[in-house]
Amino acid sequence: ETANPAEVRVELAYALHAHRYPPRIDRGDGVWELLPAESVSVEPEGRTATLDVTIAPGTSRIAAQEVFGLRQRAQWRAGFAASAGLDRRTIGHSVDGQPIEALSRRASDPSAPLIVILGGQHPPEVTGVLALRAFLQALFDPSSPDAILDRFDWLIVPDLNPDGIERGHWRHNLNQTDLNRDWGPFNQPETAAVRAEVEARISQGQTAFLLLDFHSTYRDVLYTPPDDFGLSPQNFARHWIAGIDAIWPGPGPAFERGPNHNPGLPTAKTWFAETYSAPGLTVEFGDQTGRGRIAALAQSAATALRTYLESQTAHQQADAP
Repeated sequence: ETANPAEVRVELAYALHAHRYPPRIDRGDGVWELLPAESVSVEPEGRTATLDVTIAPGTSRIAAQEVFGLRQRAQWRAGFAASAGLDRRTIGHSVDGQPIEALSRRASDPSAPLIVILGGQHPPEVTGVLALRAFLQALFDPSSPDAILDRFDWLIVPDLNPDGIERGHWRHNLNQTDLNRDWGPFNQPETAAVRAEVEARISQGQTAFLLLDFHSTYRDVLYTPPDDFGLSPQNFARHWIAGIDAIWPGPGPAFERGPNHNPGLPTAKTWFAETYSAPGLTVEFGDQTGRGRIAALAQSAATALRTYLESQTAHQQADAP
C-alpha cells in the first residue's frame, strides 16, 4: 500500500522448486492482470525470479494466480445457487471447523441418477476454480430448459478444502493431507463428509451416474477411466469428449485425454468408479491456459454434457415398456 506512485522490486527465492506461474497483479479494483513480460526476469534454473512493478497509489496485490478467499467463494456460491435454483446446505466441517457447503438440486424421482461435481481440493489450482464456475453457469443457465437437468439428482461441492484455501496450502488440508489421496482411507473430515452425503443418497435408492472433479495442471486434459472398464453408463468419457470436439471452435484441440491415470491412488474419480461402477473423471485445466479459453472450454463441456444427458434420457424412454 502506498500514498504515491512507486517503483517496487520483488525478489523471489525458491528453496526446492522452480518458478512456475506468470505473476498477476490486482491494483485495488479486484481485477487480476498479468504483469508485463518485461517486468519479470527468471534465472535459468528457475530458482529465483525478480519482479519490477510500478505501483499506483492505494493497495495492490501481487500473486501467482488470482486470489479467491473464503469470503469471495462463499459469495459466489450464494449468488450462483440463487440464479440456478440450487439449495445450499452444510454437509460437514473441515479440520478447523469451517463449513463445507454443498449445492444441490433434488429430483422428484427418488431413484434418479446422481451426478457429483467437486472442486477446490487443491487450493492454488485457480484455473480449475474458474473452469468449474464457467461450467456450472453454462450447465445451469436459467435461459435453458430445466427438463433434462430435473431428471438427475445433483450434488456440487465447489470448495472442499476451506482450511487449505484460507492458509494458502499447496495441496493439503490442515492435517497436512492431500485430500485427493484420501478417497479410500477417508481419514479427513472433508472427504468423509462427501462420502457420507453420497452414501445417504444411494441408500435412498438413487443410482450413482457420474463424478466430475475439477483441478489444474500443466495442460488441458481429462483423466478418465478406460473405455473397457465396465462402468455404467458405458463409454461415457468417449461420448462426452466426442460431443465436446463436435462443438469446440478451437483454436487447437479441446482436451487431451489421459485414460487410466493414477488407477492405484485413492483419488475421487477412482473411488467413485470402483465403489459404484460409474464413471469418475478428473477435469484439468492448464495453469497458464488463457482465461478466455478456459471459459470457452468449460462452456463447451457443459453444453456437451447436457446434450449427452438428453440422449441418455431419450434412450431410456425408448426402452421403457
